[in-house]
Parts: sequence; structure tokens; C-alpha cells
Amino acid sequence: MLDWTDRHCRAFHRLLTPHAWLYTEMVTTGALLHGDVARHLRFNPGEHPVALQLGGSDPADLAHCARLAQDWGYDK
Repeated sequence: MLDWTDRHCRAFHRLLTPHAWLYTEMVTTGALLHGDVARHLRFNPGEHPVALQLGGSDPADLAHCARLAQDWGYDK
């Protein structure tokens, strides 16, 4: 859901149901490795459970970004 499931969309979806899994926009590994991590990973704690969608092709980069997501408190 590139360019759709931003923080505002997820806040709206959370109003619809408190139990559904919410998914972020797809974030590429390059955006996290070379860009503004906070801009891409911040979310409202009320969005839980929330999962990060990662895009990339290098297993080491994907693993590194998955650890970043875990550190930021993502559920999946």
C-alpha cells in the first residue's frame, strides 16, 4: 500500500476496529539505511498491533532493517 497506509490512514483504520493488524506503507531498505529512519518508522502507540512492510533484495539489509523495526516497537 505504497503512499496509502501512512500514519493518518492507520489512525483512521484503528478507529474502525481496535483489533485488526495495521500495516505501514512499504519502506525500502535503502530508505532506512540511507535516509531519515524516524520519518519512516515512527508511529502512534495506539496503532498496535502494527507491522512494517519492508522492500528490498539483500538479505543482510532486510535483516538489519527488521532489527530497526523491532527496536522501534513494531509487532511484526
